[in-house]
Amino acid sequence: MSGFQRYKKILDLFSEERSSWTVLEISKSLKSPSSTIYRIVREMVMAEFLESASGSYFRLGPAFIKFNRIIKFSDPLVRAGQPFLKKLANENPITSVNVLARLYGNNVMCVADYKSPSFKKNTSYQRGKLMPLIYGATSRAIIMQITGKRLEDLINLENFKSDEDKKNFLKDLKSDRKKGYCFTEGQVDKGLIGFAVSISNKKLGIEASLSSIFNLDDFLLEHEPLIYANLTTYGLLVEKYINEIFEDIQKYHHETNSIG
Repeated sequence: MSGFQRYKKILDLFSEERSSWTVLEISKSLKSPSSTIYRIVREMVMAEFLESASGSYFRLGPAFIKFNRIIKFSDPLVRAGQPFLKKLANENPITSVNVLARLYGNNVMCVADYKSPSFKKNTSYQRGKLMPLIYGATSRAIIMQITGKRLEDLINLENFKSDEDKKNFLKDLKSDRKKGYCFTEGQVDKGLIGFAVSISNKKLGIEASLSSIFNLDDFLLEHEPLIYANLTTYGLLVEKYINEIFEDIQKYHHETNSIG
């Protein structure tokens, strides 16, 4: 097993529920000799992926804060979309949570969000959290961009209760493509509904979505046209700015190579 894989196995142990571990606890959990774990942990501390906590515990280190900042200011989707999330929330007819999410490999992850101050509930779509591929408008608006064998491979990763459920999902996905947006009710969080539109940039390999999440009790059918119009408008703006960022990146690389 490579050094990176050993690092990842240890890092995967850390969570919101369990933020610190001892070498002995890691050793038992991974069924590896404590001497080996101690050596790897020491390397990870030197690389700032871990740091010493109280007693003999270790927690995630400052490297993640540094990389988080780099992503915030360099990721094209975050740079292009995050400034619009608050504006979208202010223009929606009812209070909302607004989310940018994208596909990373086989996983959907929220990369930026904005929650209206008066929105009391918490949503499962939160920055950095992996989410299901097939449930929730936020995820479905990403998946509906994908077709052919790649879609089949992604769908096969999911545990549908029956072939009929899988068939219905694909049928709904086809309907979503025709409408141009996704709507789901209570699929991820009870009492919440979501609307989402697709965002993509093939040159940068971005398959993403922009979504607004509302309390079901606040929603009226008359709100739907405005919600859809807002999402469509801001989705197009995000795609426009992603393209501008891509052109800036290309220009930078061209100028750098010319200097070199």
